[in-house]
Amino acid sequence: MTMKQGDTKDSTKAVMSGACAFEEAQPAVPEVTSSSKEDSPTDGGWGWVVCAGVFVVNFLTVGQHNSAGVVYVAIMDEYSTPRGETAWVTSLASSMNYLFAAMGTALAERYGSRVVVIVGSFVSASGLLTSSFATTLQPLFVTYGVIWGLGSSLGLFPSLVILTKYFKKRLSFASGIALAGAASGGLVYGPLIQMLSSEFSISVTFQILSSLQILMFLSALTFVPLGMETGTNVRQRNTAVFDLQVFKNKSYVIWVIAHCTFMVVFLVPFVHLVRFAEDKGVSKSNASLLTGFMSVGGIMGSLLFGVLCDYPHFKRLIVCPTAVLLMGLICAVVTKATKYEWIIVCAFFFGFWDGCYEMLIPGATLEIVGVQMVGYAIGALYCFMAFPKTLGPPIAGWIFDISNSYSVSFFVTGVVAASAAVIMSTINCVKPSYEPDEEIARLLPSPEFEKSGSRRRLKYTEPC
Repeated sequence: MTMKQGDTKDSTKAVMSGACAFEEAQPAVPEVTSSSKEDSPTDGGWGWVVCAGVFVVNFLTVGQHNSAGVVYVAIMDEYSTPRGETAWVTSLASSMNYLFAAMGTALAERYGSRVVVIVGSFVSASGLLTSSFATTLQPLFVTYGVIWGLGSSLGLFPSLVILTKYFKKRLSFASGIALAGAASGGLVYGPLIQMLSSEFSISVTFQILSSLQILMFLSALTFVPLGMETGTNVRQRNTAVFDLQVFKNKSYVIWVIAHCTFMVVFLVPFVHLVRFAEDKGVSKSNASLLTGFMSVGGIMGSLLFGVLCDYPHFKRLIVCPTAVLLMGLICAVVTKATKYEWIIVCAFFFGFWDGCYEMLIPGATLEIVGVQMVGYAIGALYCFMAFPKTLGPPIAGWIFDISNSYSVSFFVTGVVAASAAVIMSTINCVKPSYEPDEEIARLLPSPEFEKSGSRRRLKYTEPC
C-alpha cells in the first residue's frame, strides 16, 4: 500500500495527466496566450519547494498507512478486542484512501491541488482528533477508518497532481523525491506510534498525530497555482472520473480482476506481521521496526525497477505478476521463520517486491489501455481495488481467532497472491486493443505543427 517512487516518465505523465490534449485554432487569427509561459512547467525554482511539500504529504499519509500493523496492535491492546474485528479499523482507512483517489484528482484538476489538500488536512485532523475520544472500538470504524481515510486520500492524490504543473523534463526525478516521503514516513511512524501508545495511551497518540496534520496544511500552502489553474488562459477541463468504454478492453478487465484478487490479501502482512512477530517472542519495540524494514525494501525496489523501466525492452506485464507471485511466496515462507532476523529478511524482500509492484501499475496500465484511456483506467482500477482491500486483514484476524495461529492466514495469503499472479499473466495471451507504439508516442511533447493538406493549426498543450 505504499506509494512508491521511481516511476518512469511515460507512466508518471500518463497517470497524473490522463492523455495529451490538442487545441484547434483558426488560421487567420494568431493565438496569443498571455499565460503560456506560466502554463509550462518550470522544472525547477519554486517547483522544488512544491516537491518538498509533496514529500511531507506522502510522509504524513502513506507513512501512517504503512504503519497499520503498529496502530492495529496499539488499538487491540487498548480495547482488548478480537483480532478480526480490530483489523477493520486500519483496513477501512486504507480502502477509503484508494476509493476516493479518482475523486481527489478530479477535484484537484477542477479547483486546484492547494484547495483540495487544505481540505484534506482538516478532514485528516478531525478524524484523528475524534478518534482520541473513542472509549470503545466501534467508533474508530468511522472516525479513523472512514474520516481519516478520506482525509488522507484528499491530501495524497491531489498533491501528486501539482507535480505535473511544475515539472516536465524532470518529472520522474521530482516524483521520485516526493514519493520517497512515503517510505520515510514508514520508517518514522512505526516506532513513533509504538512509543507514544506505550508511554501514554492510544488516545494521546491520536491527538499528537492529529496535531501533525498542520504540516500538511503548511505544505499545501506551497502549492501555488500556475496560470492554468488561475484562469488566465481559458480552457475546458474534462473532470469526468470514469469512462465505461475502458471496460471493452479485455486485457484491462483481466487486469482489474487480477488486482482485485490480490487486494483481498495485500494488506495482511502490513497489518498482521508486527503482531505475528510479537507472538514469536519478539519485543514490541523490535516488532514495530518491521514496518521500517518493509519501507527500506520498498525504496530500493521502486528505485531499481524505476531505472529498469527506462529500458525499451523491459516487460512490465511479465515483471508485475512475477512480483506478485514472489510477494505471495514470502508470505508463505515467513510462517517458518523462527528467528527475528529471518522475519526481518522476509519483511525487507516483501517491501522490495511491493515497491516493484506498485511502481509498475501506472506504466503497465498505460500499455494495456493506451494514452487516451489511461486516466479513466487508473481511477477505476484504484476504486475497484478499494473494496476487496478492506476484507483481507479482518479475515486473517478471524482465521487466527479460530485457529490461534497466523500460519494458516499467511499461507492462504500466499495462495491467493499466486492465483492473482496467474490471472495477471494471462494478459500476455490477449491481443492488445490498440497500437501501443502509436498511442505511447503521443505522450511525447512536440512543437506546433501545420496539419498537412489543411490550413488549420494543431497546437500541443502540456498535460494538465
